[in-house]
Amino acid sequence: MEIIANDYPVRKHFVDYDTAEVAYRYKKLYAALISDALEGLGYHNQCMSSGIYPLVHTMKVAGPAFTAHGIATPSRDHKVHDIRLGMFKSMTDGVVQIRDTQGDTSCGQFGEISATAAAAAGCVGAVIDGSTRDSNYLIDMGFPTFCRFRNPVEAFGRFMVVDYQIPIYVKGMSGQLQVNPGDYIFGDNDGVVVVPQELTIKVLEIAEQAFADEAQSRQAMATGRDPFEVYQEFGRF
Repeated sequence: MEIIANDYPVRKHFVDYDTAEVAYRYKKLYAALISDALEGLGYHNQCMSSGIYPLVHTMKVAGPAFTAHGIATPSRDHKVHDIRLGMFKSMTDGVVQIRDTQGDTSCGQFGEISATAAAAAGCVGAVIDGSTRDSNYLIDMGFPTFCRFRNPVEAFGRFMVVDYQIPIYVKGMSGQLQVNPGDYIFGDNDGVVVVPQELTIKVLEIAEQAFADEAQSRQAMATGRDPFEVYQEFGRF
């Protein structure tokens, strides 16, 4: 849904499942299981490239993607504030903000004030294909944030978000990885996986079954059983 108010668009994107319940289930899992489930379905390039990690190793993020497209620019046009207003007004409960940065390294592209505003709008975490600043504040407020590096430099006059809730590209394991609004974002200390929206529940169910099988496999091998026999029985090793 898109409406225009005060010269900035409000784009609401809704999903057909309970975001809190699905996130609760996903957070019991881990990125490798999600990736394996996608591999089994024929999706081989759904992970962001190495180097995208949480500010604290215990942080996890899970939710439908709220995309933001940013560019490097020296512009100091204050219309950027209208864009940000539209962005925050477009957020729905449970979303994960994921920002592209076009490879910019000039500044910190996401910080504590942005996180505070996003959290107030229902956002539950952020994946920045670039940098953060105010990292200690982000950690102290417990806002799950993933990034490639940290940079204390102010973004205004160097970088700005120019659009949101549109398809974006982030760095993937095999080149560009497309992320659409509503795709499911899962991240832990191993990295970030992007699940196509239509596979959100299917991938979850496959990964949950694999998690249960792994638990049985782990328990069986701990008793000294032959690993090959355990694999034959549970299919996980």
